[in-house]
Amino acid sequence: MAGENLIKIGNVLRSDCRGCNNNTRHEVMGVATERIQEWHTNELNSWCVVRCLGCHTYSFQHKHEDFDQIEEDFEGELHHEVIVNVYPSVIRNHRPLTATYLLPRLISSIYLQTLKALSQNSNTLGSIGLRACIEAVCNHLEISGNNLQRRIDSLFKAGHVSNGDKKRLHAIRFLGNDAAHEIKQPSITDIRVALEIVEHLLNAVFILESKAKGLETTVETYPEFIALLELCASKHKNGLSINLIGLLGRQKRLVAVNLETTEAQLIDDIDSGHIPFLAKASLQTDNGKSIQFYDVVADYFKKDEEFSDDIPF
Repeated sequence: MAGENLIKIGNVLRSDCRGCNNNTRHEVMGVATERIQEWHTNELNSWCVVRCLGCHTYSFQHKHEDFDQIEEDFEGELHHEVIVNVYPSVIRNHRPLTATYLLPRLISSIYLQTLKALSQNSNTLGSIGLRACIEAVCNHLEISGNNLQRRIDSLFKAGHVSNGDKKRLHAIRFLGNDAAHEIKQPSITDIRVALEIVEHLLNAVFILESKAKGLETTVETYPEFIALLELCASKHKNGLSINLIGLLGRQKRLVAVNLETTEAQLIDDIDSGHIPFLAKASLQTDNGKSIQFYDVVADYFKKDEEFSDDIPF
């Protein structure tokens, strides 16, 4: 029949690839066809196992052709209806987050379910899923509030997102509300932008945060200062008394808090027994200014040396 082109093993066709995240050339590795030709229908179904010629990823493609459904294109040529579905389904021209193992388990599950919905063009369910991702992030970070609007504002106030990110998260809140309460179908453009915003949130709050743990960052809170001070104290080996600046050494460049007020709080915590790795030593004077010296409590760090690598059990 005119216009019919049967797929054969070895043919090259285009298909969405989950490895390349694009529509690429695939080789047909196996094929089965079913021809339905009766007085009321004229259809052809093709099921193919295909392999991407770029990344060699395998997938399954179903192609449905209806020769009774004819449409005319802008150039006046006639074409019959062709519907192609790929399994596993993919979101074309979209590269999902790869380090989902760094996400909290529930958030990762919601994110992956949302991707599956969007890959099957279930944009209404997908927009609800994107909203649920934001809710799950707030739950994990223990962000309080009796509605998502206040919780997003609290995300910004707590320093987890920027003001610009806050406004974009509110846009997703509106999108999800319209889908859930008014059963509105979001446009493809809106849903793709919303997906990028949520992925940016997950990447910034969890993935990059985990990957950047080994990098030196500024110390902006008292608990962060104590953690840095404990690390510096663990490396102080000569047993001599030392002042705070000397103990911090080169790491002083990381400290963004006021050292004078911070040291006053540190001394109070040492007196109350809340700083077990430091003890106050002598108080010395330099140019009329009193300088507190400290002793590192060696026994505190010996507990980490009690286990020897020579004994593997």
